Amino acid sequence: MKSIIIFYEDYSVPYAEEKVFNGLSSLEAADLWAEKLGFPSFVVKCSNMQELFGKINELCLEGKADSVIFSYHDLPFLNLELTKQLLKFHTDYEAEYTYADGYSYGFAPEIIDAGTVAILFELSKTKFAEAGQKKVTRTGIFDFIKNDINAFEVETLIAENDWRLFRFSFDCGKKENFLACQRLFEKIQGKALSVNEICKIASETPGILKTLPAFYNIQITDFGGHSCLYCPYAKAYQQKTGLLPNESKKCMDFEKFSDLIDRIYNFSEKAVIGLSAWGEASYHPELLKFIEKILSYKGLSVIIESDGSFITDDFCSELGKLVDRAEERTNGWQKIMFVVKMDAFSDATYKKIHGQEASLEKSVEAVKKLAELIPHCVYPQFIRMNENEEELEKFFRYWNEKTNPSQGEFIIQKYDDFAKLLPQCKTADLSPIERNVCWHLRRDMTILTDGSVPFCREYVLDGIIGNVFEESLESIWQKTDSVLNEQMNGIYKNKCKDCDEYYTYNF
Repeated sequence: MKSIIIFYEDYSVPYAEEKVFNGLSSLEAADLWAEKLGFPSFVVKCSNMQELFGKINELCLEGKADSVIFSYHDLPFLNLELTKQLLKFHTDYEAEYTYADGYSYGFAPEIIDAGTVAILFELSKTKFAEAGQKKVTRTGIFDFIKNDINAFEVETLIAENDWRLFRFSFDCGKKENFLACQRLFEKIQGKALSVNEICKIASETPGILKTLPAFYNIQITDFGGHSCLYCPYAKAYQQKTGLLPNESKKCMDFEKFSDLIDRIYNFSEKAVIGLSAWGEASYHPELLKFIEKILSYKGLSVIIESDGSFITDDFCSELGKLVDRAEERTNGWQKIMFVVKMDAFSDATYKKIHGQEASLEKSVEAVKKLAELIPHCVYPQFIRMNENEEELEKFFRYWNEKTNPSQGEFIIQKYDDFAKLLPQCKTADLSPIERNVCWHLRRDMTILTDGSVPFCREYVLDGIIGNVFEESLESIWQKTDSVLNEQMNGIYKNKCKDCDEYYTYNF
């Protein structure tokens, strides 16, 4: 069987040419893998899936190839033996598409039958033209095939152990993954190891488990409107300041925030910035300026959680203009995600959770206003708890419809008792059988209005480990490394031992 190798080269890969892999860049390491396979290799660049399938099809016809070995080009750990296994699997089972499952991303290519490429190209122009216009992603080919997966003969090479739960991505497409690659190479350099052994080493290396923050959850105002059964903020704020949040007008200064965003970008480069760690972000008089500042960096996205109280027509109009002007993101997320806290289907249940002054109608109206100007970026949210569980199905059925105000977008979340700070109101235990190292410890940084950084959001306003207006982000980020090492050894102290959020994942 004659094969060709096709590398996809992303336009926005900043670390692909860094020569940190024994003097080679990730591109050169991938080229060396291709050379050892012994098949002709080509590099393609394009903007959408239709164009990608077209270029692959053209190269297959020119080279009279029977199959395509496809991979992104910035993968320094493409494995020769695993690739040969995939090729044998593909041939023996006469597959149309073959991939490796259960391995961390970056070790294996995808195999596609040349005839199947022609079919996919045609489908991308006709039946699945909308999917054909989507941007090329690292899972783009399989995502496209899933539009009609039963129409194709798909074979899967299953890993000896399932490493997907670690969410490792050994590519050089963004800083956090590049650091993981660099640190993994330092660990395995000169050793003859299987992919399973390499993944095991990665899972036991602190510097690979925790690279850079991917989610900065920032509080930009102390003001909070209605009290909420599942939110500890009002009580914690009153204990700390003597005021209720709705009596406070304290807001983060824009100049300080702007400087912080510059530093976040320099540190993480690609991340999601939340503006709702605590308080009602839409109360801040300069919220639009805050959003504009974040969107000025293509690698940063915005997420806001709101009860909808301060969402006006003028705000939505200006927000829509901001989002339209902003360039497409390079971090894999939307420009903005706007979450409207709803948690009910009836007004009576809404008031029971959010207080008698709260209005479900206002929240629904906020969804309508926002979704008209930033479609598919607005998410009604439902926190599952004993008090609203009976309305979950109605909430799901309504908001799941494409014709509703959010166009089928919504979020359902588990209840968080903040390490036993709140009553136990969860409707089901979703925790895994074996405890994993906390995702929030590895991925998140919470920042309060005055710049204080609590150990994690579960500490609410306590457990301060630093201040972003006085210290570097890197020095604060490193202060939790010792806890990471403890958790890797099965030791859970303080709030961690009672926390039920360790297995939940933000970005």
